[in-house]
Amino acid sequence: MANTNPNFHPRYQDIDVFIAGSGPIGSTFAKKCVDAGLRVLMCEIGAADSFTSKPLKGHHAPTSHDETYSANFEPGYIKVPGYHKKNEIEYQKDIDRFVNVIKGALSTVSIPTNNTSIPTLDPASFQNSQERPFVSLGKNPIQNPFENLGAEAVTRGVGGMSTHWTCSTPRFNPYVERPKLDENPKKDDEIWENLYAQAEKVLGSSNKEFDQSIRHNLVLKTLQKEYKNKGRVFKPLTLACHRLDDPDYVEWHAADSILEDLFTDPAKREKFTLLTNHRCTRVIIREDAHGKGKHTIVGAEVTNLLPKTAHNLHSDTTFAIRAKTYVVAAGAVATAQILANSQKADINIEPIEGGDDRITIDTRLTPNLARYITEQPMTFCQIVMDESLIKSVDKNPFNLPWWPAKVAAHTKRHPRDPIHIPFRDPEPQVTTPFSKEHPWHTQIHRDAFSYGAVAETIDTRLIVDLRFFGYVEPRKENRIVFQQFYEDAYDMPQPTFRFQMSDDDKARSRAMMADMCDVALKLGGYLPDSQPQFMTPGLALHLAGTVRAGPTKKDHVADTHCKVYDFDNLYVGGNGVIPTGFGANPTLTSICYALRASEHIIASLKKC
Repeated sequence: MANTNPNFHPRYQDIDVFIAGSGPIGSTFAKKCVDAGLRVLMCEIGAADSFTSKPLKGHHAPTSHDETYSANFEPGYIKVPGYHKKNEIEYQKDIDRFVNVIKGALSTVSIPTNNTSIPTLDPASFQNSQERPFVSLGKNPIQNPFENLGAEAVTRGVGGMSTHWTCSTPRFNPYVERPKLDENPKKDDEIWENLYAQAEKVLGSSNKEFDQSIRHNLVLKTLQKEYKNKGRVFKPLTLACHRLDDPDYVEWHAADSILEDLFTDPAKREKFTLLTNHRCTRVIIREDAHGKGKHTIVGAEVTNLLPKTAHNLHSDTTFAIRAKTYVVAAGAVATAQILANSQKADINIEPIEGGDDRITIDTRLTPNLARYITEQPMTFCQIVMDESLIKSVDKNPFNLPWWPAKVAAHTKRHPRDPIHIPFRDPEPQVTTPFSKEHPWHTQIHRDAFSYGAVAETIDTRLIVDLRFFGYVEPRKENRIVFQQFYEDAYDMPQPTFRFQMSDDDKARSRAMMADMCDVALKLGGYLPDSQPQFMTPGLALHLAGTVRAGPTKKDHVADTHCKVYDFDNLYVGGNGVIPTGFGANPTLTSICYALRASEHIIASLKKC
C-alpha cells in the first residue's frame, strides 16, 4: 500500500459519517444519518449545476405574487442542489431537446483505441499508431472491444444521474430479480415490503400522475384490450414525480427532494457539509496487524479539483477527512474504482502490451471487487400510432369523464389540427412488468434518452417509444479491472471491462426482441430509422454487481447491510451492491439497501 498520507483538515472535525457521492443513494445515506442527529460530510467530484429554490424553515414564506418575481432571490429562500434538469419549461414543452442535455451529462467509461489510419489527414499532423495509441479522456488501449460495455457512462455532479433519469421506480420481481436479505421467505418478504414502502416515500413514487392523459390511455387501454385473453398485465409505470397545479406538467424528482431538509432546516444544516468539485481519491486503510482479518478506515483522501477558484474554502489541495464511518456511494464504477485505488501498491514496472493482469490493481483485501458484474441487454424502437387510434379520439373510446372536454377545447382553439389531442397532453407512461414468463422490464412511453430524438418534421404526439430491458446472470468472469498505468480524465485508475453474455442471456435477449415487436405492432407502424434494434451494451446505464452485497464473503464484497467484509467501518451503496441479474430500473432497490445500511450505521454509532 502507499504509505504517504495527506494531512487531516482542521476545518472538518467531529464527523460521524463521510459519504463519497451525492446521487440519490448518497443523499439517502446523508438524510437518514442527519435525521438521526449524526454529523455528515458529503464529497462530490462534480459541481452543483442544477438547483431548485425552497423556503427556509422558520422564515416567512413570500406570497404567490412574490414568488413569480424570482424565488431564487427572495429573502427566506435557499437553493437546494441536485434538481432534475428536465423540469425546466423548455424541456417540458419539447422533450426531444432534452436529449442533448443527457448527452452532455454523460462521460463514457472505457473507449477502445482505434489504430485505423486516416489517409486524408495532413501528412505533417500527428497520428496515433499501434505503437503509440491515444490514452487520454477514457481512451483505453487495454480495452478489448469485444468485451466492452461500449455505452457505459457516468455522470459527475450533485445529484448524479438523478438530474436526468427517467424517474422509473419499479419494484423488483421477487422470484427472479430481488435479492435475499433473509433465508426465511416470509421474513424476507416482510423486510422488502417495509424497505420498498420507505423507499417509495423517499423518492415520492406514484403511478397516478398520467391518469388524465389521452395518449397515455390510448396506449394503456389498447394494450390491455389486445392482451386481455393472454393473461398479460399492462399498467402505468411507477414514477418519482408529481403533477403540478397546471395539469399538463409534472415535476420530476431527483436528489434535491431527498436533500431538501438538509438545506432548509437550520438545525440539520449545522450537521451537514457538502464539498463539490472534490474527488474522493481513496480511503486510507489501516490493515489488521494482529492477524484477525479486520481492517479499519482511518481517513478519506480528498482532492480539491478547483483549488484556485473564488469558491475555494481552504488552501490545501489534497487533504484527509477523519470520520467514524465511511460510505462510498459514487456510482457502480466509481465506488469500485475508489476501493481499488485504496489498495493500489507503490510499484515501478513498465506497462506490458496486451493487457496482462500484472498491470492491473491487485484488490486482495476485497477479492470479489468488480466481479460478477451485470448489465441489461436492451431493445428499442419507435412507432407512429395507428390511424384508427388517432381517429378514435373524438369518440371517447374508453368513456372517461374528463376526455370530451379536453378534446373539445383543443378542436375549438385549433380547428385545422388533424390530430385532436391537445398539444400539451402528457405523454404515455406504460409498462408490462417483469415476470417469469416474460423476464424483462418494459417502458412503453415517450421520453428523452441519449438517443431516440424525433425529427422536427414529425408530430411527436403520434410517437411512442418502446424500451425493453433484459437481464444477465451474474458470473465471476464478468468484471472490471482497474489499470495501474492508465488513468481516466479525473486521474483515477482507468476501468477496463471484461464482459460476455452467456448462451441463456443471448436466448432471452432474442425472445425479448420478438416480444417487443409483437407489442409495438399492436399500437402502430415503425418510425423510419427507429425500427427494432439492439442497443450498444451499457446504454441502459444500470451496471450492477461491482460491490455486490450478500450473506457470504466467498462471492460478495459486502454483507446484506452493505458493510464491506473484513472492514469495521466501511460501507458501500448504489446499484453496485445489487448481487442479482435484473431488468427493472434499480434505483428504488438501491435506495432500499441505503436505508437498511443507514439504520445499521446509526445503530452502530449509537453504541459508541
